[in-house]
Amino acid sequence: MPKFNNIFEQVVLLGLLPILGGSRNIQTAVVVTVVLILISLISRAVSKLVNVELLADAHWIVYSAFGVSFSYIAYLLTAYLYPGVYQHSGLYILLIGVTPLTYYGCKDNVSLSQLWKRINIFFITIIAVAFLRELFGFGSILGYELYDIGFAPLSALGGSAGGFIFLGVVWILFRLLLSLDKVDANLFALEGGESNE
Repeated sequence: MPKFNNIFEQVVLLGLLPILGGSRNIQTAVVVTVVLILISLISRAVSKLVNVELLADAHWIVYSAFGVSFSYIAYLLTAYLYPGVYQHSGLYILLIGVTPLTYYGCKDNVSLSQLWKRINIFFITIIAVAFLRELFGFGSILGYELYDIGFAPLSALGGSAGGFIFLGVVWILFRLLLSLDKVDANLFALEGGESNE
């Protein structure tokens, strides 16, 4: 049974936690993406320094320890620099350290360009979900109210359920565009070094 059909599905499933928790608004989505990029690059650098043969399968514990440590530092910095983001999505920033997408670049057969491609897809996805969630769930864009103060057209979509619903909408839209050949499937094809089994 295939794990993923394409890179978009791989990114959505491996980065599900930060996409749902970090898509409350566009500012939060940008902060979460920056934290994910930094932790991914630090984890990749650590993976190049660790002797995999010496540690056998325990090398993932070392990667995770560094990832969780740096996500905790990012969590504290976010609390200081962006208290609004911290208030609503601080826990999700802390949990970036245990997100599988963060450690994708630590695999031996993954190049930096493959990692960067996935981070770009993650960024576009989280921004799309955050835009829809902020617009319909909170009635604003980039913090500017579009409606009367306190009115949101579909305020129930501002919560966690809205994150799932809008991520589903983005996923269905991607699949529809892919089936109508409006999107080049080769751009999202899994690379040759990856096993789809």
